[in-house]
Amino acid sequence: MSGLARSYGANNSLAGRSMGRNRYERRQRQTEFDDTDPTVLIIGSGQSGLSIAARLQQLGLTSLIIDRNAKIGDNWRNRYRTLVSHDPVHVCHMPYLPFPTTWPMFTPKDKLADWFKAYASIMELNIWMSTILDSAIYDDASKLWTVELHRGGNKCTLFPEHIKSFRGEIYHGSQHRDASLLEKVKGKKVVVFGTGNSGHDIAQNFYENVISANPGLFMLHKDMYEEGGSSTEEADLVGHSLPIPVQFALMVGTTKKVIEADEDILAGLQKAGFKLEYCADGAGIHRKYLTSGGGHYIDTGCSQLIIDGKIKVLQSPGGIQTFRDNELVLSNGNALKPDIVVLATGYDNMRTNRCKDVWNLDEEGEMNALRLFYMGGRLALARVYSKSLALQVKAIEEGLMRDD
Repeated sequence: MSGLARSYGANNSLAGRSMGRNRYERRQRQTEFDDTDPTVLIIGSGQSGLSIAARLQQLGLTSLIIDRNAKIGDNWRNRYRTLVSHDPVHVCHMPYLPFPTTWPMFTPKDKLADWFKAYASIMELNIWMSTILDSAIYDDASKLWTVELHRGGNKCTLFPEHIKSFRGEIYHGSQHRDASLLEKVKGKKVVVFGTGNSGHDIAQNFYENVISANPGLFMLHKDMYEEGGSSTEEADLVGHSLPIPVQFALMVGTTKKVIEADEDILAGLQKAGFKLEYCADGAGIHRKYLTSGGGHYIDTGCSQLIIDGKIKVLQSPGGIQTFRDNELVLSNGNALKPDIVVLATGYDNMRTNRCKDVWNLDEEGEMNALRLFYMGGRLALARVYSKSLALQVKAIEEGLMRDD
């Protein structure tokens, strides 16, 4: 809020009267929710959780963010060492608090994690870290959730069948930190399963072998969000004013221009055995991202390694059939003998059976999402859609909008 609506911040009082709690003491009490419940519970303190919490706060709605991680920003901090944002800084600003003008073009993961921590403090967001959602029950009559939380933190790892018999090392891409941290990694054979941003970055980190289950979608990008261009607010308005299906239609022509500009590198990738995809209608990376939440790669150097044969590509459309003692068996029966397998295969749909699908479009051409809302994706989406979602929640709380 600004102007006369701006928070006063001071603890002024009339002479002889107690000032009561100062601002810090009031914040401590607000964060603990000892004598009240939050209007909105937000699970996850990443860019989406922080953005929607800040938006709700400015609309006068109390929210509580919970996260199983120990520190704010750990969802970025604990990823692989070479991770940086794949979008330039101009498109990544968060609500109410843009990055400084000295910020790097592409943000290293630890720097972004530290920014999240600072953002939460400056915006005075209510956050419980090391907190796990044990259960959540929705009552249709009262339209209220009963939620049980565990503040402490547990880790659960699940293994599919057959993997236990594999003697090599296998883990999900979300657990990858840096190849140098693995014991005696030099000279080992590594298979990275998956061709999205993480798969490429991890393969580049290992600099060994890549196996892909799906074709990749490439683009060397240029955006309206750039130095000296439109303001972030103006760019958001232009970029999100058209219905998404119309955006897809317009992207067909843009994708053709990108293919022409990247002709040499795309030809080199195909020659190396890498399958390319531009979506069924040719709408390219924009459609791919919004309909599946991944499966694309914005080139940061790995493409040339593939073209030069320094990272090998092997196609396996049917994925992995099974694991044996020292082998990984593909769906076509071919066997590999890797020392390390990294599953950079993305994540399950973030929903339960009662909830709607996540990603893709609904019957009205809007992004899929009772009083349970989803937020995910890059910082730009968190900034834009947090405003719309916060207004929707506010309208429901004020009785101005039905929530069914």
